[in-house]
Amino acid sequence: MKKYFINTFIISSVLLFTACSKSQTNVEINDLKTLSQNPSTYTKKLPVLDTQLQLSLDEKFNEMFFKPWDLENMSYTAKEASWGNMYAKKEIYGENHKLLSKNWFELQIRNSNFEAYNTNQRYAITTNNSNLRVFPTKSAMFYDPTKAGEGFPFDYNQNSALKLNTPLFISHYSNDRAWVFVETNFALGWVSIKDIAFVDDVLITKFKSGTYYVATADNFPMYKNNTFVDYVKLGTIFPLRKNKFVTINKHANLEGYLSYVKIEDEFVARKPLEFNTSNINKISSSIIDEPYGWGGLMNHRDCSSFTRDFFAPFGIYLKRNSYGQTQRGTYIKLKDLSADEKKKEIVKNGVPFLTLIYLKGHIMLYIGEKNGEPLVFHNVWGVKTLQDDGSYGRFIIGRAVITTLEPGVELPNFVKDKNILSRIEGMVLVDK
Repeated sequence: MKKYFINTFIISSVLLFTACSKSQTNVEINDLKTLSQNPSTYTKKLPVLDTQLQLSLDEKFNEMFFKPWDLENMSYTAKEASWGNMYAKKEIYGENHKLLSKNWFELQIRNSNFEAYNTNQRYAITTNNSNLRVFPTKSAMFYDPTKAGEGFPFDYNQNSALKLNTPLFISHYSNDRAWVFVETNFALGWVSIKDIAFVDDVLITKFKSGTYYVATADNFPMYKNNTFVDYVKLGTIFPLRKNKFVTINKHANLEGYLSYVKIEDEFVARKPLEFNTSNINKISSSIIDEPYGWGGLMNHRDCSSFTRDFFAPFGIYLKRNSYGQTQRGTYIKLKDLSADEKKKEIVKNGVPFLTLIYLKGHIMLYIGEKNGEPLVFHNVWGVKTLQDDGSYGRFIIGRAVITTLEPGVELPNFVKDKNILSRIEGMVLVDK
């Protein structure tokens, strides 16, 4: 009996270990096995983007990019800007998976110092990649971490990420003066004082050279005098002045001054890039397989920052969130169509690499079709699944991939009425 027990224990342990080794971490959905994940596979037939139209779009891009430096006051009321205070009325968990207390929120709201809203009114710029936070703290805020889609990486204190060289308009300081509340060209939020430099009109004029280059690669290191500055993100803007790329450095009092960096030609190009096969391949290949980053968390992209940064090198400006991006061009409503009708409409009217597919909370880049199936390029967290207890789970994809509109349809617990195709509301032709 003892020998039988030992053998049973060993067998059970092996089966348990085997089951763990075959967990989702070692499994991929069929789309990622059957569809090439090399974007160049899908760039054989590309649309032509009129040169004059592209130059016009790029001019609008620059206007939006520098908009914070045209402000004299914040564009939003204090009530609108302090929208994040509503989290104090919800059950929110911290990074230790414990409920955040009423006192914690009171401390954050008090430190936010909105009594001083719109009183600083200074111009600034990011001196490195940074984060735009809802409250002036690095602490995380999650909905119930035990539920799928409500724990990591969905930190609701993370509003967005900011690239270096991003113009800012400063509203006011936090009470501890460790943070500044800013308006960027696409969002509001708190930025660490360590990540900014103040700029005046003279410095702004010098920075706005009129000739702008853009990063066409992702996460390459940038140095000044052989000293590491930061990893540069695709879509980062660099003015060209005296044949040198411009950034802003700062004195101890945070006053900025022009600083020049050397960047290899393979990593940057004059903006806007011509919308052609070679350039689309270059941009796409730099962000395929990038890990998912909610709100730019950990310097990665979510769905809308993915599409935003894809179009930036071509001089096409997109708003930050998925709904805002539906206002970019011609919107075609698909919500009331059947699944097959949606597919046919997308294939019929979609322009590869110039069309966005929208559903609430998610946006994707249409890249063409295969055997009548629309294909999309997107950074996606996961596929909704149904658990044994009736609750929803997630099959994690967690990166930028090329899929059909029904990724994971072969999964035994796939939720058909909650999948991407069933929830598509419309498509956007990025043409103006």
